[in-house]
Amino acid sequence: MSRKPYVREMSKTSWFLSQARYRDYILHELTCIFIAIYALIWIFGLFRLGQGPEAWQGWLDGISSPLGVVFHIFLLFFAAVHTFSWFKVVPQAMRIQRGTDFVPGNIIVGAHYGILAVVTLFVLVLAGAA
Repeated sequence: MSRKPYVREMSKTSWFLSQARYRDYILHELTCIFIAIYALIWIFGLFRLGQGPEAWQGWLDGISSPLGVVFHIFLLFFAAVHTFSWFKVVPQAMRIQRGTDFVPGNIIVGAHYGILAVVTLFVLVLAGAA
């Protein structure tokens, strides 16, 4: 005698809204799209740089226009969401063992934030902003 197996009802379009960790996962994955768009903008800028000074200046004018600045702020928000959501899961993805014990997750996350701060400060110094 065979029984019908239990199949949990799951929405095909809004399954990720049922739990916070699913929602965080989808948000992290969606921000990858904006990171890819940002990378393509800079790759296009390198392409324009190779075409000469006029093409490069046109690209610079495009990204420094008011619409370009608003778009970059928008992309910066999604880059921050992507970065912080990754830092949140780093202890599960990067388990560091010292002897028989594992390094606590808050130390790993803190190290990532510290490195982010140092690299950000270094880039700001190179850009002449700090």
